[in-house]
Amino acid sequence: MSRFNVKTDNRKITHVIVFLMALLLSHLVRVVVYLCYKINEEGGPYLSDEDYIESVKYELSERKLNFRQNEYVELEYLGKPVDKHLIEFIIEDKILLDLKGRTLLRHKIFHKQLASYLKEKNLPLAFVVNFQSRRLQLRRIINPNFNYQL
Repeated sequence: MSRFNVKTDNRKITHVIVFLMALLLSHLVRVVVYLCYKINEEGGPYLSDEDYIESVKYELSERKLNFRQNEYVELEYLGKPVDKHLIEFIIEDKILLDLKGRTLLRHKIFHKQLASYLKEKNLPLAFVVNFQSRRLQLRRIINPNFNYQL
């Protein structure tokens, strides 16, 4: 009789994969937060929106991270397209990065918008960043409905 139990072994493999994905995500989070603080320290609150976007592109490229820029997310209502919204960056197909200028990030509307983008794109995490304030404003939004695709 074989000691190989398919259900148990598959469950263990799934747990290992989820654990490795969590490690990768935590590393990406540290990198994204670090580069946001670095850009803020170098440029301060006085650059234009385009300068911040170019700075983020440069920092992501320097770290050899895969990213997509200026991607649209199409929101649907009852299965029909309602609206399109621009997403500045999707990093490593894991983190959505949205840059806001001259706004307060405490408004819940940003959180709700990004939560809907995360759900639509099935991404685990988003950051909304405002470089154009006295101090860097960075907020994290987590997708509780994220579905790991193994």
